[in-house]
Amino acid sequence: MRRWIALAATTLVAPALAMAAPTVAQAAPTPAKAAAANPVDALRQQFAKKSTVRLDEDTRIKLDGKDLFKYRQVGALRFGKSGVDAYDTKTILKSGATGGDSTIRTILLDGKAYMKSPLYDDTLPAGKSWVRTTGAAAGNTSSMIDVLQPKVLKAVLASTKTKGVGGKVGGARTTLLRGSITLAELAKVSPVFGAITKSLKTKKTVTLPWKLWIGGDQLPRRFQSTFLLSSSPLSGDLTMATDSRFTSWGGKVVIKAPPAELVVDEKDLDTELPQTPDFTTTITGMASRER
Repeated sequence: MRRWIALAATTLVAPALAMAAPTVAQAAPTPAKAAAANPVDALRQQFAKKSTVRLDEDTRIKLDGKDLFKYRQVGALRFGKSGVDAYDTKTILKSGATGGDSTIRTILLDGKAYMKSPLYDDTLPAGKSWVRTTGAAAGNTSSMIDVLQPKVLKAVLASTKTKGVGGKVGGARTTLLRGSITLAELAKVSPVFGAITKSLKTKKTVTLPWKLWIGGDQLPRRFQSTFLLSSSPLSGDLTMATDSRFTSWGGKVVIKAPPAELVVDEKDLDTELPQTPDFTTTITGMASRER
C-alpha cells in the first residue's frame, strides 16, 4: 500500500510445563510437550498454535541525533500457520520537524485491513469512521529487522557475538544476546532489505547492531536495532532506531472487524485518502542519495 498504516506483528510461545515425577503408587502423568530448543523453534510453535502476543514498539528516525520522526505502535497480534495473520494496533506518529502529530488504528482480519484516523474524517461519508481495503499484507513490527519472521530471526541469531544475563523484561528473566548483521545477510531473508540494498547501490559493507532479550521459554521479549541510513559531511548522519517489546505471549486476544455500518470501502470513496508518510520510500530514497 502507498499509504503508511500501522504495522504490527509478532509471535507467541507458551512456557513449557514442568513434568511431575511419578511415584510408585501413582500412574505416570501425560508427558508435557518438550520446551523449544531455540528461539526459532519457539516462534514456529506459536504459529502452529495460532497464538497471540502484545507489541509495544518505539521507533525514532534521527538526523545527527535530533528526532525527525518518532512513532510508537501498540496492540495485539495473532498468528497463523506462517506468521501474523491478524492484528489490532494503534500507531502514534510525531514529527520533530513540523511538530505535528497523527494517529492511525489498523485492524487486519481475513485479508482485509480496516483503518481509522482523524486524517480521514473530512474524506469519509457521513456516519462512516472506518475505511476497508483488501490485499493488505499481514504486517509484522515496524522494526527494520523483524524478529517475528523465523528466517530473519535465524539470521540474526547466527550473527550473535556475546551472550549474558539480561535481567527481567516484562517480569520474565531473560538472556541478553548482542551482535551485528550485515545488510547483505538480511537481504537474503527479508524482501524489505532486498529493496534497500538495491536502493543503496553501494559495495560497502553495511552492518546493523542489535540486542535481543530471550525468555526462559526461548521467546523474544525485547529487541533493539539501529540502522545508519546515510552519512554525509553535508547532511549528517541519518539513523533509525527501534525498540520492540513483546509481552503476554499466549494471552487471550479478541480481534474483530468494526461494525459494518461504520465501514466504507476505499474503492467507494469520491476522493483518495490523505497520504501519510511512506517511510520505506523516503528512507531508501534519502539513503541512495547520501553516499
